[in-house]
Amino acid sequence: MNFSWWTFALQAANFLVLVWLLQRFLFKPVKAIVARRKEEISRALTEASAERQSAERLQQEVEEKKSQIAADRQKILDEGRAQLSAERQELLEEARAEAEKIRDQALKRLDEERIAASDELYERTIALATTLAERLLHELAFPSIEHPFLERVMNYLDRLPAEERAKLLSLASAEGLLVTTAHPLDAQEQERWREQLARQLGADLSVKFSADPALIAGALITFPNAILRFNWRDSLNTALKEFHADEQPR
Repeated sequence: MNFSWWTFALQAANFLVLVWLLQRFLFKPVKAIVARRKEEISRALTEASAERQSAERLQQEVEEKKSQIAADRQKILDEGRAQLSAERQELLEEARAEAEKIRDQALKRLDEERIAASDELYERTIALATTLAERLLHELAFPSIEHPFLERVMNYLDRLPAEERAKLLSLASAEGLLVTTAHPLDAQEQERWREQLARQLGADLSVKFSADPALIAGALITFPNAILRFNWRDSLNTALKEFHADEQPR
C-alpha cells in the first residue's frame, strides 16, 4: 500500500474545514445557547430563591400574626375570666350583704314581735289579774280591807324626814287633805283614819274622804302640794312600767 501525502493533505484540510465549520456553526451557537440557558437557569434559581425567601418571610409573618392573634385571644379570654370573676365576686358580696340585711331585719322583726307578744301577754296577764282582783275585792267589799293600807301610810309618814313632813303640812294645815279609798269607809273607819293622820301630821288637820273603785284596793292621800299613792292600781302600773323598761334593748 502506498502512502500519499497529497491525499493526507486533502484529508487534513477537509478535517480542519470541518472543525472550523463545526466551531462556527455548531459549537459556538450551542455554546451560546448553553450559556444563555445557564443564565436563564441561574436567573430562575435566583428568582426562585427570592420567591422562596419571600414565601418564608410571608410564612414567618403569618406565624407571627397567628401567634399574636392567639396571644390577643388568650389575653381577651383572661381579661373576660377576670372580669367575670370580679363581677361574680361582687354579686356574691351583694347577695351576702342583702342576705345579712334580710336576716338582721327578720331578727329585728322577730325580736319586735317577741317583745310585742311578751308585752301583750304581760298586759293581758295584768288586765286579767286586775279584773280578778277587782271582782274578788268587789265581792269581798267591806271597809276593813283598807286597814292594811292605813298601816302602810303611817309607816311611810313615820320614816318621812322632818323637812319633807313640813313641806306636806305647809298647805295641808290650811286647805286640808283628801283621802280616796277604793271602797267607801264607814264612819268608824273614817274616824280611825283621822286619828292616825292627826297623830302623824297634826291635830288641827282637816281630812275629807271619797271613794274610787278604780283604785282596786288601797288609798290615795292627796295633799295640796303632793299625792301619796298606796293602792293596787298604781302598784300594777308601776310594775308594768318597770317591765317595759327591762324589755328595752341595751
